[in-house]
Amino acid sequence: MRSQRLLSLMLLLQGTRRRTARELAGALEVSMRTVYRDVEALSAAGVPVFMERGPHGGVVLADDYRRALAQFTTEELQSLFAASAGPMADLGIAPAHGAALQKLAGALPALQRRAAEETRGTILVDHNRWYRTEQPTSLLGRLRAAAAESRRLRLRYRDRAGAETDRLVDPLGLVAKAGIWYLVADELGKGMRTFRAERIVAADATAEHFTRPADFDLDAYWRTSTASLEGRAVGQETFDVVARMSPETVERWAPFLNLELLANDGAQARVRLRFPMREFAISLIITMGDGVRVLEPADLGAEIVRRARDAIARFAVQ
Repeated sequence: MRSQRLLSLMLLLQGTRRRTARELAGALEVSMRTVYRDVEALSAAGVPVFMERGPHGGVVLADDYRRALAQFTTEELQSLFAASAGPMADLGIAPAHGAALQKLAGALPALQRRAAEETRGTILVDHNRWYRTEQPTSLLGRLRAAAAESRRLRLRYRDRAGAETDRLVDPLGLVAKAGIWYLVADELGKGMRTFRAERIVAADATAEHFTRPADFDLDAYWRTSTASLEGRAVGQETFDVVARMSPETVERWAPFLNLELLANDGAQARVRLRFPMREFAISLIITMGDGVRVLEPADLGAEIVRRARDAIARFAVQ
């Protein structure tokens, strides 16, 4: 697209004050005539780009216009260029993200460009949790397109019990939580809903467009929604357990638990474990073996022992 090519041309000129039309044509994979037309288009749009004649001439972008990228701090560059094994790959737009960073790197001064390249080689951010299920990449692309185009969707959705239902929704956005994707949508006649993407059996865009609510903020909605699920909302509570755990047990179970480290002397860690309910805490702690010792609540340890003995007696007679 021409708009993308014009942006690429500006970024190339950001990196070097003067580039010949031949160099630009090679970098953009277009003819020199196209470069000249693009320079005229940028100039007509108010971008201070012009041609300098002579043996050392070329296409030039005014110095004041070039200084913006030079203002990046080292920390800002590190945050931009840190390699990411993250959600963008699920959406199928990771290549575009990488291409954008390459263009940006080419526009940076030499010192900052080296800092950006070193960051990509030394920092990797993996947003995915351990043993994450495969995400429906092709479906996510369709959901993203429908949300961007404000196009109504007809969903076939499977709930936890396996039952399938048809839903007519206005897709408002996609959210990745620990590598798991969710569709936030307004279901017609039922209000706001959050659908787990891997349970969406089918998603078909209709010919209808919807008007996106002017006051809807995806980030604010998600924060409120997750606060409710995690028990921080009014009237909801979680069941907290304080325990001692061996370093091996912490390492093994930390990816799967809401775990807060309270103290660590090297041999044992004192942690707070947050569960959605008491019954769930008892069942899970039993499976964790001898690497955990319950400290609080005081009566929980005795209850776990009783449940474990009941289980031993029940299975021993089979």
